[in-house]
Amino acid sequence: MYGYFGTTIIQSLLLFAGIITAGELTGFWMESALGFISLALGISVWRRNQMYRWLEKRPGQPMTQVPGLWLDMTRRIQKREAELSAERDATHRLLANLHQSLASLDAGLVHLTNEWRINWWNKPATQLLGLREAFDKDASVFNLVRTPELFDYVEAQQFELPITLPSPITSGTMLEYTVCSIEHTGYLMVVRDVTRFTRLERMRSDFIANVSHELKTPLTVITGYLETILDNQLVSDGGVRAVEQAFKQADRMNSLIKDLLMLSQLETTEPDSDPQKIRIQDLVENAIQDAQEVKKAVNKVDTQISTGVIPRISVLGDWNELSSALTNLTGNAVRYSHDGADIEIDFKMRGDDGVLTIRDNGPGIPPEHLPRITERFYRVDNSHSRETGGTGLGLAIVKHILYRHGGTLEVTSKVAQGSEFRMVFPADRIES
Repeated sequence: MYGYFGTTIIQSLLLFAGIITAGELTGFWMESALGFISLALGISVWRRNQMYRWLEKRPGQPMTQVPGLWLDMTRRIQKREAELSAERDATHRLLANLHQSLASLDAGLVHLTNEWRINWWNKPATQLLGLREAFDKDASVFNLVRTPELFDYVEAQQFELPITLPSPITSGTMLEYTVCSIEHTGYLMVVRDVTRFTRLERMRSDFIANVSHELKTPLTVITGYLETILDNQLVSDGGVRAVEQAFKQADRMNSLIKDLLMLSQLETTEPDSDPQKIRIQDLVENAIQDAQEVKKAVNKVDTQISTGVIPRISVLGDWNELSSALTNLTGNAVRYSHDGADIEIDFKMRGDDGVLTIRDNGPGIPPEHLPRITERFYRVDNSHSRETGGTGLGLAIVKHILYRHGGTLEVTSKVAQGSEFRMVFPADRIES
């Protein structure tokens, strides 16, 4: 009622008044003071014991009325207990609503500890992964999804992109796993059924491959006839220009079909199980030779191509694929840079990884385009791409080739300052 300090002052005044009154009546001041102080201490100890007994009771038990200072303290404790109880109930309600919301998702959610043990999952995860409360609680996720790909994905700690793997319980079903780290509590794994999208992607890839293959033969015939007409001068005047334009467009279509077939092959075939040892120096020399041809074709005669000190290092892989990737990047650097640009090819070790870099001082790429430049047919500048004869598939091919070799493509660029494309090879692909 009076608060902590008010109760303390009142009790002190009452004690002092009792000592004064007893001293005046009896004349024994010292004895009166000792008596009242002893009495006050005894009452305080008794009240304290009452409070301890109340605290030892189960929450929700009625509180013994302890008058005075201890009553104010016990009321404060009781008030705080009620507040904590209300907060706890609100948290429980929020958690129950969260669990209900997560259970209504069409994606499976699995909470994993820092040791990758299963701690909690929602209902869709039960259906997708076949989780059972009695057996899989606190089990390692690698005992459930027994694929080395998932273990390598976790070991690499590169969770920017999801990984797609066959279902551990249903044949023919493909599941996509996305992992995100939760500070101090472990990881959250999101599991989605992507069987339909996988089939659509396979159908799209097969369709492109089949159409490209069917178009290749008639286009070769058309190109051959157009070339024969030009070589034998079977047309004159305005007809020559028309046939030349037709031949140019047929040749461009032939390049597009060639790139489509190569991309389809990269997507649908397994990487070479017996990779060969390829000297980096040989790859660079081959790329420079092709780049010199591109210079002549696009009339960039003043463009300079140089190399840094290439160490005596080899990479394990497929010569045709790796040479295609490097010549794609060097060719792009020549095509899309101004005449007189400087292009440099360099190789350095970055830790245990090998990095083959193609650097130019061309126009650069605006930052909003960088995340999408490896998509099929994506162009930063459509008109400029058509002038240079690009198909829009080169960087997609490079990305797939590096993926098949366990590597990655890194791109940094600044407008009006140039671009840098880095082919990063993992340590197990590098040999001194």
